[in-house]
Amino acid sequence: MNDEKHIIKELCNGSHEAFSRLFESYKKRIYGFLYNMLHSHEDVEDLLQLVFVKIWESRATMKHELSLDAYVFKIAKNSALNLLRQKTYRLLLEKQLIDTLKVSEDGEIPLIDNDLKRHLDLLIADIPERRREIFLLHYKQELTYKKIAEQLNISENTVDTQIRHARNYLRKQLGKELWAVTLPLITFASILSA
Repeated sequence: MNDEKHIIKELCNGSHEAFSRLFESYKKRIYGFLYNMLHSHEDVEDLLQLVFVKIWESRATMKHELSLDAYVFKIAKNSALNLLRQKTYRLLLEKQLIDTLKVSEDGEIPLIDNDLKRHLDLLIADIPERRREIFLLHYKQELTYKKIAEQLNISENTVDTQIRHARNYLRKQLGKELWAVTLPLITFASILSA
């Protein structure tokens, strides 16, 4: 208990050593806690860093009488809940976009903003060739990781890695909000350009 109060006091004073000890002491437990909530190693890795950044940024306002466990896990829980809310919001946006882009009763396909489609096509064209091929097989042809791996004679892990790198590149280039709305366009853009 004294060690906990000492770490809190040192953190409040901006000690990098105390922060390193806190990180080493909590990283595995927080990782497991977040994974139980999110079920995604990629999300957990991103969020784990965010949790400790938040702890560092709020160190000056930490109260000496609080439980370090409670404090760290509360930040982790709130961060995970925020991410889940954002994902739900994105899914609703994607569903709304898909509903908007569905073929109308008279059989016409609505037009996608040409500037956005051109920009998206250019970004996809900038992805390295093999990665682009894997990405498009998944999003345009809707093949599973397993089918892509079989078709290209590579491992499913390679497929996962390549798709993740492509998504991260596009997300970074488009920005998070535009990415959430644009991903469904990749599939529909292929229909329009066929």
